[in-house]
Amino acid sequence: MLNTLSNPPGSILPSRLPLIQRSADEIILHKRLAQISVAEFMASARALSERLPNKPYVINLHRNRHDYLLTFCASVMAGQCTLMPPNRQENTLANLESAYPGCYRMGENDDGPLGLQQSRPAEYSSEIPNIPVQQLCAIAFTSGSTGSPSPNLKTWHTLHAGTQANCDAMLYGWPNPISGSANVLATVPAQHNWGLETSIMMPLFANLSISAASPLYPQDIVAALDQLPAPRILVSSPLHLQTLLRSKLRLPQLERVFTATAPLSQPLAQELEVAFGAPVLDVFGSSETGIFAVRQTAREDLWRISAPFHLEMVRQKLQVSAAHLPATVTLADQLELVGTHQFRWLARDNDQVNVAGKRASLADLNQRLLAIKGVQDGMIFKPVESPERLAAVIVAPELTAADIRKAMAQELDPVFMPRPVVFVSAMPRNETGKLPASAVQAVFTASRQAKKPKPS
Repeated sequence: MLNTLSNPPGSILPSRLPLIQRSADEIILHKRLAQISVAEFMASARALSERLPNKPYVINLHRNRHDYLLTFCASVMAGQCTLMPPNRQENTLANLESAYPGCYRMGENDDGPLGLQQSRPAEYSSEIPNIPVQQLCAIAFTSGSTGSPSPNLKTWHTLHAGTQANCDAMLYGWPNPISGSANVLATVPAQHNWGLETSIMMPLFANLSISAASPLYPQDIVAALDQLPAPRILVSSPLHLQTLLRSKLRLPQLERVFTATAPLSQPLAQELEVAFGAPVLDVFGSSETGIFAVRQTAREDLWRISAPFHLEMVRQKLQVSAAHLPATVTLADQLELVGTHQFRWLARDNDQVNVAGKRASLADLNQRLLAIKGVQDGMIFKPVESPERLAAVIVAPELTAADIRKAMAQELDPVFMPRPVVFVSAMPRNETGKLPASAVQAVFTASRQAKKPKPS
């Protein structure tokens, strides 16, 4: 178990911190039907670190979580920095390679880390290296859901302290502390900050064993959970969880569910808690700060701020600070502080829209849209072509635009009615379930242009 509060306020930060803070015989990974101990994992990581190219940056593209974790730890041991692109598109990867000279890729074709996944080391190792606290270990890039992706630097101190806070808030704190070991399945990719914090960093410091699988479809998620011994934790997103409920599959009992990357409605949270027989913890954070607040959405309206973080209103903007963050972060969210340890989320800074002199919240409009029976997914937004009115891109195979307008007209001011409505087979969500604004706009524009008559 992670030694919580190992560096209390006012203490001197050590120059180095361990790569893994667990016993050698504890299980850190489930790979198919095999269990991999910390000692076995460390031997593989050490061997891989000696074989990595002598370059400063690596783009770790492994989908298999065993291979990702192994490559991540090996690169940290080798003094290299992992770049975490917001997507796998070739243009994105090429731009990273141009911006960070001396960059190489690993796992692009889902191959094992330099062949090590095919054979186990002859000797295990209980020796855990200590990593310099100021070593740059990762650069996380924002998803681009509200603009262009931007880099956020993660030193080993930042990652270590952030993981410590997450374990305290999500495992050992309220509502029901987990006292022993637990087994984790994550549906979110390790390349994104949410996946990194929960499925890569937490198993290094808490008594958790992570599944190597990264399932996407409901039947695969259920099968992967069934292969894990209880108690089990599922790390996912509202989109994946909602799809699981709609599948009507038999869902296994869980110890806990962690979710992030998109708003989780209270009705969905309540359904999930009944289905899994476990508390669903919604987490709040950003690429800049990491996770800094948690709530049980089925029962709570307020978010609980994790111990190391401090929120303060400065010039009508909320700022987040903590000793392990490289700088104070100004949030792109509107929050209402409640005391010193809680807040109520109100909206994103760019959430408010003004149409015909009337104001509304896009988050609220989208919640109403998704609540319509028959709407599987969708988004209301202000299109670039005509920002004076709202439009919508929707997945609803059995509905028409008239059905959408009729359902929304019962409780919506007519000026906020989306026109036009574009129907698509799937929304352009990224691997974490987010909807980048540029991607939605591109789908909308392409659909509209496709319907225009060709010039004679």
